[in-house]
Order: sequence, then C-alpha cells, then structure tokens
Amino acid sequence: MLYSMTGFASQTFIITTPSGDRATISINLKALNSRFFEATVKLPSALSHLETTLIKQFKASLRRGHIYFTAYISNQTIFEGCVTPAFNIIDGYIQAIDHIKEKYNLADPIKLENILRLPNIFSKEDQQLDTESINHILHAASELIDKVQQDRQTEGATLAVDIQNRIAIIRQEMETITQRAYVFIEEWKNKVHATLQEIGADDNLIANAQKSGLYSMLDKIDIHEEITRLKSHLDQLINHIKSADVEKGKRLDFTLQELGREINTIAAKCSDSTISAHAINVKVEIEKIREQIQNIV
Repeated sequence: MLYSMTGFASQTFIITTPSGDRATISINLKALNSRFFEATVKLPSALSHLETTLIKQFKASLRRGHIYFTAYISNQTIFEGCVTPAFNIIDGYIQAIDHIKEKYNLADPIKLENILRLPNIFSKEDQQLDTESINHILHAASELIDKVQQDRQTEGATLAVDIQNRIAIIRQEMETITQRAYVFIEEWKNKVHATLQEIGADDNLIANAQKSGLYSMLDKIDIHEEITRLKSHLDQLINHIKSADVEKGKRLDFTLQELGREINTIAAKCSDSTISAHAINVKVEIEKIREQIQNIV
C-alpha cells in the first residue's frame, strides 16, 4: 500500500472555559510534498505552548511531507485576564515625581488623572485554557491526522495503479529489447565470421580469433546482464509497493535510479536502432514513475 504526501482536513468546534466563556476554534491541517518531514504550526499566543506537542503528534503519524497546521479562535477575550494595577511601577513613578518636586521645590499635588496618563501602570496576564479544553484541541488535531491519512491512502492507491501499469509497459519494452538483443548478437557473430572468411582465414585462425580480440567486442555489446538486473529492479519496485512499510518513497526513488542506470547502459552498449527506440520508451516510463514517486511518503 502506498501513501501520498498530500492531504487536507479541517474542523470547527466550540470550547467553554471554567468561567463560562465560549469560543469557536477552527483548525486546519494540510500536507504537501517535501523530501523530509517539516512542520509549520500557527497558533494564537495563548496556545503557543502546544506547538511542540502538536509537531510530535504530526511526526509520529504523518512521517514525511511539509505539514501546515493553523488554529483560529473567534473570541480572543476568553484568554484575557483581570486588569490589575502595577503597583511596583506606580510606586516608582511616584518616587520619581517626589524627587522632581523636592529638587525643584514644586508643591503641586499628584492627582489620579496624572497617574492614569503614565504608561504601563496596569498589567493583564493572559489566561491559559483549562486541561479539558486543551485535550479537546489535541483530540481534534488527532482526528484531522486520521482524515489526512485517509486522503493520502486514497491518492496512494491511485498512484500505485499508475506505477504498476507503467512497470507493465516497461516489461513489454524489455521483452522486445531482449528478443532483439539475441538477434543483434547473432548478426554481429555472423559479420565477424564472414569477415574472417573474406580475408581467407582457415578454420584454426577462425577458432583462434574467437578466443581473441575480434570476438571480445561481442562481449562489449552483450546486454543480457543489464537486462537481468533491470528486470530484478522492476521486481523490487513491485515488492516495495506491496510491502507493509509506510515510508517507501525514498526506497522507490533509489530503485528507480538503478533502473535508469541499467537502461542507459543498455542504450550505450548496443548501437542498434530498434533497441535504442525501445530504450527511449523505457526511459520515458521511468521518468513518469519518478514524477509519481515524488509524491509518495
């Protein structure tokens, strides 16, 4: 089973604080392609302490891809605490004012309206959500993960069918290449043998030539080992697709690189138009599979 790296899910729910305040929270989870696991989490300041917990939650389940998680709260006032005087700051202002009055011999009294104009004389601490509300948010995030995984699985099944179809096409192309390779080698053997006969070589010379450099060129154009390895890599691709492992994208990519090397060698060793044409077809299918694999976990 394959999983793609893309998916999206959202959810909206209401939380109620112990004080009775209510707020609507909307959360969105989006997964996109990435070589590794990355996470971008955007939270209201009052929920910022949940970022590390959420990232661990995403990493454990989604494993690979760029994960975007956002949370919006309709009523930010539920996090606003009571306003209290900052007495330390006020005391400092009053002491400073008393020093000014004493130094410059001023007798004007300090009035409340003067103090109220001073900056930072009130403090307000944001309230944290209660444990029940936090667990609600984490549980909702877990539900989004499950929905994204369902999207990934559905798209992954489509990718698996497409890749397997392209592997089948490559197998057909390789059968044609294999059959032509036998013919190609025989043609070259006949050419070498005919050349030796043309120059008047006797049977002993021909036999010796078969063991010498004249026939070594046949080894250089023999592609049967490359064909065998390429077919083995195709089997590996199928095994990776059917394996129970969740993360397969990198293994598939590495195997595909080996496929590319083998078909390049085949095309380079055989200067035959038929083999070259079918090798190009194989390369095209390999590139199409590569495009699909970039989206697999």
